[in-house]
Amino acid sequence: MLRYPRIPGPRVDVGEIIPGLYQRSLRSTSAFVVVTPPQMADQSSGVPGDPGPSIAIIDAGWRVHARRVLDYLGQLGYPPDRVQRLISTHYHLDHIGGMAGLQRATGVRVDAHHIEVPNLSRLSGHNIPNPVQQWWLKPLLWPAIAALHPPVIPKVDPLHDGDFLPLLGGARVVHTPGHTPGSISLHFPNEGVLIVADALQRRGNRLYLPSRFFSSDMDAARESVRKLAGLDFDTICFSHFLPMRQGARAALRSLAEYVS
Repeated sequence: MLRYPRIPGPRVDVGEIIPGLYQRSLRSTSAFVVVTPPQMADQSSGVPGDPGPSIAIIDAGWRVHARRVLDYLGQLGYPPDRVQRLISTHYHLDHIGGMAGLQRATGVRVDAHHIEVPNLSRLSGHNIPNPVQQWWLKPLLWPAIAALHPPVIPKVDPLHDGDFLPLLGGARVVHTPGHTPGSISLHFPNEGVLIVADALQRRGNRLYLPSRFFSSDMDAARESVRKLAGLDFDTICFSHFLPMRQGARAALRSLAEYVS
């Protein structure tokens, strides 16, 4: 009997990870909301004359999830016009599907790694590739993938490795290719947090490489693991798993040593 690869996801709402950082479970994936107080925000990132917090949303789930993300934002007490930044960690359908809807609701541009900007905007004939890597599985899953294909995202700005983002105490963009060519992680060194999206998988207290069923380059994924292992953090946040709060750095260094 044919077994399809299971797409895991945190089955319960995670909520606040650290003050100002929230993870919203969307069952098979997650979105993150970052609330940066005005005293921590870069003045250029806020609304002129407005002392309120600056909001960023990282990823948007499938195309049916835009409303769910906005509803969660409302539960936190913020309207869509408070959002100052939308960030895509990579172009898979379960991460950018709802991004066009969030862009319409908020009116802000989407930030994505420069390699994937043409895919999100469909520039020069670019499209979003089928995420399935196994030749025998692609045609079986294509009907579902086609039905959930995300709309064009017309306004996308490029991110580069090492870019600084004024989120909480400051976040650095870390280019972590492997799952997709333009996958990024976000490192909050002052907060001790690393958001890896799908660059890693978690099983209990151990970390693993991203799924080979949906990753474009496993050699690049191994190199990205080694890159992430050199960072300083206490907590790792994943799109498809609960955060790892204890032993996260040791677990990642162990994986980096294993894949080297």
